[in-house]
Amino acid sequence: MKTIRIGVIGAGGIAQHGHLPAYQNTPGMEVVAIADINEKKLAYVADKFGIPRKFTDYHELLQQDDIDAVSVCTPNYLHREMSINALQAGKHVICEKPVAVKGEDAQAIIAAAEASGKIFMGAFCQRFGSASQVLKRFIEDGKFGDIYYAKGGYIRRRGIPGLGGWFTTKAKSYGGCMLDIGVHALDRMYWLMGAPEPVAVSGTTFQAFKDNAIDGGWPPVDTRIGDVYPGINDVEDMASGYVKFANGATLLIESSWAGNCEPNSYMQLFGTEAGALEDSRGLKVFGEAAGNLLDIEPQVDPRINIVQAELAHFAECIRSGKQPLTKPQEIINVAKIIEAVYKSAENGGKQILIKDL
Repeated sequence: MKTIRIGVIGAGGIAQHGHLPAYQNTPGMEVVAIADINEKKLAYVADKFGIPRKFTDYHELLQQDDIDAVSVCTPNYLHREMSINALQAGKHVICEKPVAVKGEDAQAIIAAAEASGKIFMGAFCQRFGSASQVLKRFIEDGKFGDIYYAKGGYIRRRGIPGLGGWFTTKAKSYGGCMLDIGVHALDRMYWLMGAPEPVAVSGTTFQAFKDNAIDGGWPPVDTRIGDVYPGINDVEDMASGYVKFANGATLLIESSWAGNCEPNSYMQLFGTEAGALEDSRGLKVFGEAAGNLLDIEPQVDPRINIVQAELAHFAECIRSGKQPLTKPQEIINVAKIIEAVYKSAENGGKQILIKDL
């Protein structure tokens, strides 16, 4: 098996606690270079993970002929530029979520991937969780019938990431909790629903904790070496969206970094033959058999490292040439839905038509 040689762009929390250890534990993958503009952090991470080459300019990393693929682990505003440049440099690319903050950005990345002939994958790791994989098999086997409604969210009570840094600076993140964690819940539900065509979105956002916000501890303190936090906090700490699809199905998504609420990550699916609830208590499927209501608790494996599973899939796609689990139109539509949530919120909750974006 030929070793896939990896370059990582961005040495922050998701690289240090996600991509880098996952690559090290995945046979046939080797991180040979890393890039970050923060020289102190770059030196620390390169030494910690034994990465032989380091660059403060990611363009120099892309010029390395022996690098096969790249992980883009940078702030949101850089995803389009870096993904396209990496593809044009002949590298396969996996880009952290949110892949894009607008539909047109996602379309530009996908167009670059198609032109390059290289693999492009969105890093939606929640798809690789055991519960997600079990549900997908049930759904594809027809056990749920038609899924006509889904609701879910990612709710934190006090969990604002990197308070005062790029996460809370709209010029670099383009949004708060909906782009950070809400996109995880949205993508997973949308994928399980079969990725129907979105037609209209309504959304709301709130910043209820602007004056008494608390840093949520992510990225971990040991990953913030050399970071400068200007103290800006101009993004939402709670958001919700309601999506209508061309097939008549609907989806409700909510996310929170901070709120006087019970923390939870949950998803509920309503199908014509069966439904499901997945939250902190586990996974349960609701159906009917022999004229009786039936509750099933599928066995799931909580030990699965979802980032390692997604990167192993990335490697498999590179080797086989098969399409990643995150399909191009799904990446584009998720970006459009998020864009429409924010646009609706900016216009007092007015419904936004996807075709108008």
